[in-house]
Amino acid sequence: NVMTYNTLMDACAKAGKVGEAMKVLEEMKSKGIAGDVTTYNTLMNACGKVGKVGEAMKVLEEMNRKGIAGNVMTYNTLMDACAKAGKVGAAMKVQEEMERKGIAGNVMTYNTLMDACAKAGKVGEAMKVLEEMKSKGIAGDVTTYTTLMNACAKASKVGEAMKVLEEMNRKGIAGNVTTYNTLMNACAKAGKVGAAMKVQEEMERKGIAGN
Repeated sequence: NVMTYNTLMDACAKAGKVGEAMKVLEEMKSKGIAGDVTTYNTLMNACGKVGKVGEAMKVLEEMNRKGIAGNVMTYNTLMDACAKAGKVGAAMKVQEEMERKGIAGNVMTYNTLMDACAKAGKVGEAMKVLEEMKSKGIAGDVTTYTTLMNACAKASKVGEAMKVLEEMNRKGIAGNVTTYNTLMNACAKAGKVGAAMKVQEEMERKGIAGN
């Protein structure tokens, strides 16, 4: 049944075997077994894992043709594929389609979109994503703020990265080792050794073990 094939396809996706995952879908079709949203989400994930953004987009197109409604996971998966490939414009278009279809994004949606901006070095766009989250009442988590910090670091905006940590502290969002490593790296790249040491001191005060 469809669940059996979805499980098989998921195994292919986890192993990075997108060709095998596509063969599973073809076998389903040949046996008259209709795929569901999980089938197509899994295939999309398989494509995204190996950087085949175009193939992932085609999966969504096939869903649309077949009248299979995507869910938040569909669009998050597709945005993640775009983010990993550094295609921030494509990720934003996916979000726009999601909104047109009345599918509400969640924190993962916005974290993924922010990650796409960070990878493309678009710190201003990443900050706009956070503002959009706030306007929609979606609370950011440690991943949200660490990703924004990373965007600032990539753009050599150490002061902005420091402000992100300050906002986390104000909101009671506990940073993790990645948060502090990101900030220390930003300071080190900018030659601000003293600032990097202060970040490390704060990390130790909060009982976060370095790696």
